[in-house]
Amino acid sequence: MKKIVALSLIFLGLATLVLAHDTSGLHNHASEPEAKLWPFKPELKGPVKAPVPLRHKVAVSGQGFWKFIAATNVVPLPPEVGANIVRAHGTVVFDAGHDTVYFAAKRVGWIAFSNQLRDSWIVQGDVRFRNNNVHGADIFPRKGKPALIAAADNEGYLVYLTDTTFQNPQILRRPDEGAYVGTNRMFRPTDTAFLDAKRVFITDGYGSGYFMSATTDLFIYEPGLYGGLEFSKTPHGITFDPKDKNLLVSARPEGQLKRWSTKKQSVLEIGALPAGTLLCDVDLWGDYALAACLENPGKAPGPLIIVNLKTQTIVSVIKPKEELGFEFADHMHDACWYFHKQGRQTDVYLVFTAWNPGGIGALKLVNVPDSTSLSGP
Repeated sequence: MKKIVALSLIFLGLATLVLAHDTSGLHNHASEPEAKLWPFKPELKGPVKAPVPLRHKVAVSGQGFWKFIAATNVVPLPPEVGANIVRAHGTVVFDAGHDTVYFAAKRVGWIAFSNQLRDSWIVQGDVRFRNNNVHGADIFPRKGKPALIAAADNEGYLVYLTDTTFQNPQILRRPDEGAYVGTNRMFRPTDTAFLDAKRVFITDGYGSGYFMSATTDLFIYEPGLYGGLEFSKTPHGITFDPKDKNLLVSARPEGQLKRWSTKKQSVLEIGALPAGTLLCDVDLWGDYALAACLENPGKAPGPLIIVNLKTQTIVSVIKPKEELGFEFADHMHDACWYFHKQGRQTDVYLVFTAWNPGGIGALKLVNVPDSTSLSGP
């Protein structure tokens, strides 16, 4: 307990020092609520039973309940991927109903991992998924049918709607509305988020900074553009929170997660990481957001950060490159939770993809006393 408190004080002190020199990440529109810096507060318990304690010394990253080791025997890449992996600038999504994780890799298309992440193959989907780059995507499960997939192609300037066959995608191009009409405004979509089976949101993170919605039945845009570059210089990721049915928009350069009301069409609250932490996207598991960050303060390698959205606290900071030996993991681009239940025990993994250089890796939740952990925030 003393170690956790001490680490918390160190982390908060560093965060305060950074913010004292650069508070740009906390500036908002006058109509938005003030951004609140999330404090660092590790937890002793989590949402599942703790794993069986490890009794040997091992490289660990994270704090409190949320400690992870490198999972080196999973997410093998098919040999056909070859050198293309260094170009990876994509996304990972978990199809829990079929125990499969899908990874979109640039110039490769979709790669599937099953059998508890031990087997892999390249999905023979539509050729368009190999031509450009699926940058971000969301998955929506359907009973008795393949899950829906909405995918943002930042190089083809397209949005695809398909399912986990990845065949016959419907396509959306640049919106023909508002600021996009009769102008040279760019459209470079970076992520998607299903509200339900009939509606999906898209964020134009690399283009003009707006996010907008579309129906899935006809796959056409609904009226309305939201955000813009004043909302965020790069609204990189977008995630639906089923708990309150609102959206979480990852404002990357500002290091903020903005909760946006789908009913009021306004920002309800803003949570902030320490200035200089570049937030790409979050994946939700109940109250917990898994945040993939392109960089840490001082341009340090990007971490994975777990945030308890209920308590509004950072509960763990995981460093795959610096502490777990993933040499390619300079810039975290996306990550998803993966679970495998065995009796009363649930194995918890973090599957992540990094950019520049590109790659994919996985971490496994472990139970290690603080005295043997090699990591800190």
